[in-house]
Amino acid sequence: MKRLIATLSLWYAILLTACSSTPPSTLPVARDDIESVRKQLEGYIQHEMARHKLAGLSIALVDDQEIIWARGFGWADAAAKVPTGPDTRYRVASISKLFTVTAAMQLVAEGRLELDAPVQNTLPWFTVGSEWPDAGPITLRQLMTHHSGLPRDVAAGFEWLEEVPSMHDFRTMLRALAETQVDAPPERMFSYSNVGLNVVGAMIEAASGQPFEQCVQESVLVPLEMQGAQFSAAVPTDAMMARGHFKGEMRNEPALRDVPAAGLNASVTDLARFLMMQFSGGHNREGAVVLPAAQQTAMLQRQYPDLALNGDIRIGLGWILSDTMIRGGGSVALHAGGIRHYRSQMMMLPEQKLGVVVLSNDGTAGEVVHEVAKRALALLLEARSGIRQDPPEPGFIPSAQAWTDAQWEPVRTACVGDYMTPLGPASVKPKGRGLSVQFDDRKLEVREGEAGRIGLRYRLAGLFPIKLGTLSEMGFECAQIDGHHVLLGIWDGTRMLISEKLPKPSLPADASRWIGRYKPRLLEGEISMLDSDKGVRVFLADGRLLAEYQFHSVFGGEKIRVLLHPISETVLRAISGPLSDTGPVVQLINEDGEVPRFRFSGWVFERVSE
Repeated sequence: MKRLIATLSLWYAILLTACSSTPPSTLPVARDDIESVRKQLEGYIQHEMARHKLAGLSIALVDDQEIIWARGFGWADAAAKVPTGPDTRYRVASISKLFTVTAAMQLVAEGRLELDAPVQNTLPWFTVGSEWPDAGPITLRQLMTHHSGLPRDVAAGFEWLEEVPSMHDFRTMLRALAETQVDAPPERMFSYSNVGLNVVGAMIEAASGQPFEQCVQESVLVPLEMQGAQFSAAVPTDAMMARGHFKGEMRNEPALRDVPAAGLNASVTDLARFLMMQFSGGHNREGAVVLPAAQQTAMLQRQYPDLALNGDIRIGLGWILSDTMIRGGGSVALHAGGIRHYRSQMMMLPEQKLGVVVLSNDGTAGEVVHEVAKRALALLLEARSGIRQDPPEPGFIPSAQAWTDAQWEPVRTACVGDYMTPLGPASVKPKGRGLSVQFDDRKLEVREGEAGRIGLRYRLAGLFPIKLGTLSEMGFECAQIDGHHVLLGIWDGTRMLISEKLPKPSLPADASRWIGRYKPRLLEGEISMLDSDKGVRVFLADGRLLAEYQFHSVFGGEKIRVLLHPISETVLRAISGPLSDTGPVVQLINEDGEVPRFRFSGWVFERVSE
């Protein structure tokens, strides 16, 4: 499923994009006609790389214990005209998490780690504050499945120009969590956390008695014959490593603190061997056990299936799972990755023993690597089984007849209110007997649909309909789940939690103390994911305190707004959804005679203007 559908993080881009070139469609594939699969993929990849101006990309297709096709496209180094190939290495970003989880599961098999024991059994020093002290301890299972409630990231010290100073590595960052709080109680819902996988890395060190990088190298990478693959903070500079690019132009990739979460460098053939292990019950190509079958199978089993707030999100131990992305071949297991100038996707159909790896050294390749991988896996399934994919099932079908007042009334009652969404604040308001949705200066019409669902339509200047792509086919429902009044999105048979209706506006005492523009205080050599020129603006709007910031262009350049909800006079919670009572904390540091400051995500922000 596209990242848009999984997280709605690309809504903004869709609203601003009216059209694009049409990629080549797939043609029917005869049984075992891998040559047709190869040709179709070559044409599609070349089309998409030209369309998005990508530097380089490599792909590998796996059928059980064989790499049936692997090739590079474009440049590993565009300036020096060094081509990519199957053995070109890339920073694979969050695909690294699967290797971190695999190493931890080896230690589980040996009895040196326990899935459901408190983290403190392994890391006695580990502590983090919580607004929910009775919620129970954080466990390894929760960390592996993004159910720990830990923050997604600690932004301070995340990236460095060259090397990560030893006093600012991931281990030091984890000890500093004692000064902050969890975003949510454990096991409330799925909430992606790079911090959580760094904790897993620290647990691996404690249980194995080895540095994290050495442990994973010796226990996972070497046994799988992943030649040259390694975890590292700084990107290697050897001849086989692809240089980072952005829109085809070469860029230097910063060093990364969060090595267990995103620090693996590997080629598509390296990762193909990891897929082969999945298809052989945890064995390598020589037949030796790398991960016992019980633990390898457990990684692919759905965790927390009864958590209502997860909707239809399916998560294994490390793996993301989907029953709808590709139909007819069993569940898809996948993981994507993205860092400044690299994008990656790995997908497999375990029941069919088919898999694909796609890696790119261009920061604009996120959509491409996903769509290439999805198309490749669907074509492989068709070649092996004859199963051809149908178009996705729309979540919204326009109603054949206009709704009556009786049909609109429960929808208005359930939906009218304010929400925090991936696009920022949104208001659902009555419009005649129907509804409209306001995002900043953009107003969307609410359409009547079948099965009581509503849909969205956008008119440029209020007059000209603009196609919203997949968003036009998403259905929405307002419901009450576990006491939360939530907005759900539906696409291709999958429901996902988008946002919760916000309570009435609430301001901290003397809200004016917070208002102004701030910039983070960076250490020498540290770089920021934010647009440092714009900083963070804190302001009042519609009776609420909001913060606005913008990511660096390599992270999409999106402008983000979050709600600052008071916990106390000097502590706020930054709420960006989906729930209205969870998010990272913001601590005011505003002593007499000092420049106003606040602490957020490890940084100290200083006011630079009103």
